[in-house]
Amino acid sequence: MQHLIGHLSPVVHPKNWGLIRVPVRKVNDTYIVYIADGYNRIYDADTLPYKLKTKMAMIRARGNDTALFEPENRLQKMAIYINNQSEELDEVGWRVSQTYYCLVLDRDTLESLKGENHE
Repeated sequence: MQHLIGHLSPVVHPKNWGLIRVPVRKVNDTYIVYIADGYNRIYDADTLPYKLKTKMAMIRARGNDTALFEPENRLQKMAIYINNQSEELDEVGWRVSQTYYCLVLDRDTLESLKGENHE
């Protein structure tokens, strides 16, 4: 799935413009968080920010794997941003496949991942 890396970026939530849908790819113990167009942060289980770790745990606890698919091309990557899991997860995030997630973050959290300081 290397062809998708670099082509993913955050997308504004369609119902709440204060929230951003952020693609995340989990490869083994590494999390690749796509924080801007062509720009990502790489974390492991110890360095993954608490807010992201919490959302990932909530998604996994939901346990709905019926809608999972592995994006195979650039058109299918758009499905990463669509919540096919549960309305309850619409402002949390969802699991797309065995390796891809979409987390819903507020703008301040996303900016802090980019390295900007918000006080």
